[in-house]
This record gives sequence, C-alpha cells and structure tokens, in this order.
Amino acid sequence: MRLSTFVASEHAKPRERIENICGVLVHVRPDLRQEIHTALTGISGVEVHTMTDDGRMVVTVEDAGGVWAGAKITSFNDIRGVLNVALVYHHFDSDLEGETAS
Repeated sequence: MRLSTFVASEHAKPRERIENICGVLVHVRPDLRQEIHTALTGISGVEVHTMTDDGRMVVTVEDAGGVWAGAKITSFNDIRGVLNVALVYHHFDSDLEGETAS
C-alpha cells in the first residue's frame, strides 16, 4: 500500500475509537531546548517526559484534537532547532468492527 493511501485511510477513521500512542526521541540544539520544550508541550496530545542538557528529549505523542499522531511527529521537524526525530515505540489499538490491533 502506498504511504499516501495509508495516511488518507487513517485520517478518515474516527479518532475517538482508536488508541494510537507513539514514543519518540527528539534531538534538538541544546541552546534551544527550552524553547523547543515549550513548543512541543503546546501541541495537544504531546508530552515531554525528560530532557537532557545535550538536547535529547523523550516524548510521547497520542492522537488528540482530531489530529493523527503521525502528523504531529512529522510537524516536529518544522520547529526551529529540531535536529532529528526518531520513532522508537508505537502502540495501536482499535475497537472498530473488523479492525485488528498491530
């Protein structure tokens, strides 16, 4: 399946019936870490759990506010000072009829 087709099908599903949780490692410029922390925590469904002095952040992202978690993670790269974003954990569960967890 093409990625764009998958993304379109995921966006079409009712978000309130899907549990989608992602664990992300975000590497940022150390001198901008406070500014980036503020930007990330301002996004609905995003929580920064820890931040190191050298610019690494452990972040969880959930579907919230009608926005798919994957779209939020992708948008992290648009924040000034973000160097790298890596998905390290993903949990998906759906109670939709005919859906299976992966």
